[in-house]
Amino acid sequence: MSIEAEEVVLHRAQPHKDMYCRTLKRGLSLQCRFQHSLPKPALKTMQAWQTFQYGGTDKLQLNEMAEIPTVKNTCTDMLVKVHASSVNPLDVRMLEGYGAKTFNCVRQLNKCSLNADEFPLVLGRDFSGTVAYVGKGVKNYKCGDEIWGALSPWQSGSHSEYVLGSICYSSKKPSSISHSEAASIPYAGLTAWAGLSTFGELSEKNAYGKRVLVIGASGGVGTFAIQLLKAWGAEVTAICATDAVEMIQNLGAENVLDYKCPEFKYNLKELKGFDLIFDNVGGEYHDLTINLLKSWRNCKYITVVSPLLKNADDKGVLFGTALSVVQAGLDTAMSLKDGKSLRWAYFIPNGCALKTIARMVDNKQIIPVVEKVYKFEEMPQAYERVLNGHARGKTVVDHTNEEIENKHKEECVKV
Repeated sequence: MSIEAEEVVLHRAQPHKDMYCRTLKRGLSLQCRFQHSLPKPALKTMQAWQTFQYGGTDKLQLNEMAEIPTVKNTCTDMLVKVHASSVNPLDVRMLEGYGAKTFNCVRQLNKCSLNADEFPLVLGRDFSGTVAYVGKGVKNYKCGDEIWGALSPWQSGSHSEYVLGSICYSSKKPSSISHSEAASIPYAGLTAWAGLSTFGELSEKNAYGKRVLVIGASGGVGTFAIQLLKAWGAEVTAICATDAVEMIQNLGAENVLDYKCPEFKYNLKELKGFDLIFDNVGGEYHDLTINLLKSWRNCKYITVVSPLLKNADDKGVLFGTALSVVQAGLDTAMSLKDGKSLRWAYFIPNGCALKTIARMVDNKQIIPVVEKVYKFEEMPQAYERVLNGHARGKTVVDHTNEEIENKHKEECVKV
């Protein structure tokens, strides 16, 4: 080939070479930027209180090398650094195995697999903390935002350094209270909200002047329910023990009945004519109080104590659920004969309701009721306190630890 021909070939090949170089350079640049957008290797493990079998509080173990949850749904999920959580009666009962069959079934359905892991189990429903990572599709939240929320029982819980939150059951935390105070509200608040609003059909628009009886008024759900009802303008009668009477009066209840008082049942019957009864206890109160509702006024008896999970534990999910449906039908039929309605209520994750509750907290319409705050390393003691019963507000766990904070610096990354 002549020199002139070689020059022509080289000249024609040069654009292809330049294009290849530009493509390679662009690819390396994109790869570099992608690598910089990934979470740092130091954020792979965390501390978490876990159990590997059901039983008492002695089964709780502090794992300092637990795996940090990963953001899978980039449109809704956020990784949250937990500053405070709480221990609910449900957490204590779940540690003992309560609801295990039902919750495992839900986990299997969510993962479309029969091999969904049951253990290690991390408990804890409430959380208050700061956003550490956000999915790229998450709107209105950014790194460093202070948020609070409540998790469903089948989800990995909040008794850990980090928790996977979702915009569906979270909202911005009230700015006027601390993380420890905020952690006392979400689960109990949303349970009360579901009972009074979703199932009880009360709201700020129609609750004014309604007479409501709250049974089991001194716990987390009861203290929140009283404040929510008062903010909506209802007239509240509450039942509690002797040592909680003053606290319940301070929350605004017009009538407070001490169930330890010898004249308790007589005094309660004298107050008959309620529009709604909200029962956090169950047992003997059902037969005692349902007759206190007004007849033929579509008045409702709402209980958050149902046999659904216990039936599933005893009979299996399929037969247990069928039995619960029959029991619910019989209870409803018995109550309808006088134009009343008996309904079972359950906790429902509700980010919109949490947003409203946060505004009410900042407006001083609702105040946190915290009985005691434990340190993160004192988690078993917190469980023991709740196990003993007779709560006077919520049991809260403070997760803040200077050593942990220095180990895991918060950093926001789009994933």
